[in-house]
Amino acid sequence: MKKIHVLLLCLMAMLLASCTPDEPNDPETVTIGKGVFVINEGSFTNGGSTLTFYDPEMDTVANRLFYRANDGAVLGDTGQSLALIDGMLYIVVNNSNIIYKVDANTIKCDLTKPYMITDFDSPRYMLAVAPNKAYVSDLMSTVLWIVNPQDMTHTGSIDMGKSTETMVQVGRELYVTNWSSYYVPGMENNTVQVVDIENDVKVAEITVGKEPNGMVADKNGKVWVLCEGAVWDANPESPSLWMIDPATKNASRMVEFEETAMNLAVDPSGSYLYYFRGGDYVNGGDVHRVSINNPTVEDAFVISGEGKMFYKIAVDPNSGDVYVTDAKNYTVDGEVYRYSSDGVLLSSFTAGICPGFMLFN
Repeated sequence: MKKIHVLLLCLMAMLLASCTPDEPNDPETVTIGKGVFVINEGSFTNGGSTLTFYDPEMDTVANRLFYRANDGAVLGDTGQSLALIDGMLYIVVNNSNIIYKVDANTIKCDLTKPYMITDFDSPRYMLAVAPNKAYVSDLMSTVLWIVNPQDMTHTGSIDMGKSTETMVQVGRELYVTNWSSYYVPGMENNTVQVVDIENDVKVAEITVGKEPNGMVADKNGKVWVLCEGAVWDANPESPSLWMIDPATKNASRMVEFEETAMNLAVDPSGSYLYYFRGGDYVNGGDVHRVSINNPTVEDAFVISGEGKMFYKIAVDPNSGDVYVTDAKNYTVDGEVYRYSSDGVLLSSFTAGICPGFMLFN
């Protein structure tokens, strides 16, 4: 699995990530409907991030969408995540330090309005809590950014004391993982921090396992956190799955894994959790599933990752189909597999280099 990159912000990344023509545009017309967006990270520092859209009903795929819609412009270096807010698609490009705002139906930048925002350190994820308010996590900063998605401006920040990664909203609180301590020496990376959305202040810090990365909320409002365990660090610990009760802010370790465990997704009912287990640098591990009622026992659902480099997982919130990306060797175009909720392969499609975060439209 890709671990922390040494993120070097540079002028060339900014130039590559501009909405100015670069090469002749692909004239093919693309129609965006119901389906899934995939942000392809590209090879780190090579500026090769691209955007893919897949329509499962038509079984069609469109690649290089941003490039095609914006006269040959490129996204930049290391596309990290995506967000949909009021019909607009926000594309977080980590190493280029940019978040783009494009029309979710056409993928076009509106050059008459602010279409990108910078001035982060290393933006990772974006989560909106209102049409005019969103939070942006940052790998290299100890603040959680507050932005206005409508006019693409910074409106504030919250001092978290640690780097921030994945986010989940439960009621009027925001749960934020502290996954990496790479850029803040001496800091423990084993907490989930809680933010009061109304007042924009940190109100709690909850200790979990090392490297809490994947995080979801279940049907009961409980927060589940998958901790990678920093298995490549000098002082690793076993990967683990935790449950946080938002009412008490107490965290309970539910499972401790003997093998690697990474990524986390939840089914549409909020009753089942999916994750990768048993991967290394050659194989991405297999997909496993557990019930929130009995997370210590994996059920019969298993998707084998043999011969593949499973990288990211997502579950369609409508159909329950399970999407898994295969990064292969991180230098060639990857593959995305779509499975039924029973683990039956339904289809697959080729995306860009290192297909990562997926967002359903």
